[in-house]
Amino acid sequence: MGKRGPKPLDIGLLSTWEFQFYKAFHLLRDGTPLPQKQVSLTGLSRDEVSSFLEQLKRMSSEQYWLTTRRFAVEMGEEVDVKKPPVWMERWWAEQERAQEIYWLARTLNPPPIRAAVARRKIWNDLVRADTYAALRKACGRWAQLPDVRRAGLSQFSRQVLRNASQFFNMKRNQRFPRSSYGDNARLEYLARGMAGVVCGLSPMTAIERLRNMKHDRSGPLWVTRHANYSLPENEQYCGCWRCSMKRSNQLGVITQTSYDNGLRLFVELAKTTKVPREWRVGR
Repeated sequence: MGKRGPKPLDIGLLSTWEFQFYKAFHLLRDGTPLPQKQVSLTGLSRDEVSSFLEQLKRMSSEQYWLTTRRFAVEMGEEVDVKKPPVWMERWWAEQERAQEIYWLARTLNPPPIRAAVARRKIWNDLVRADTYAALRKACGRWAQLPDVRRAGLSQFSRQVLRNASQFFNMKRNQRFPRSSYGDNARLEYLARGMAGVVCGLSPMTAIERLRNMKHDRSGPLWVTRHANYSLPENEQYCGCWRCSMKRSNQLGVITQTSYDNGLRLFVELAKTTKVPREWRVGR
């Protein structure tokens, strides 16, 4: 028989579900699962944008990573193009590639303004709902959004509706962000609370545990190894999704220098970028 009493908290699982709800709520509100920064396309023709988009779709994360390194060298940066990417750098490359694809496609086919307004209204109705009928209506409209259905994310609206009483309790709590400029805080609060619901915890317990989680070497998600390889101290890191996004943004700085005017150069470099065989994970 197993031990009696409450099971220990799986902070990794809780953080994972927080990330999933964060992306689902962000997609509902803004049309993108993560905060995005639009690329400036001054001087590029529609044909050039289409060509760059197709090039990106064909690239692997390793090829994208190596191209950014070659691009940085062209821009005068001192980087080691022979150093293979670690897991975090591969993750960053895939996130950046997906972001570029999204914005280039959006540039070619801008979404109707009314569609953006409509999805923001659904989000606002979800946040303001104080009756089951109002919540059911908001969740129903959320689940019917075309991109939500395509991505198979209707489960998140069902989870909210299935746990309506706990969702309402979260919003009634005095810590629920209510200021007019606190919408990002509301999104994070609800994502943390719903993560707790899915993991069988009190929403407020989950919110507090995730809010107070340490992100240094004393934290629960500190990474010291990759497979059988022990990482040097200066390469160890917090493996939570928030720190991963922060490192991703820091890695992106190296490719931003003159990037608005360097898309053509990036495409040309990509055409001649060959990924070393030993970099190809799982191939």
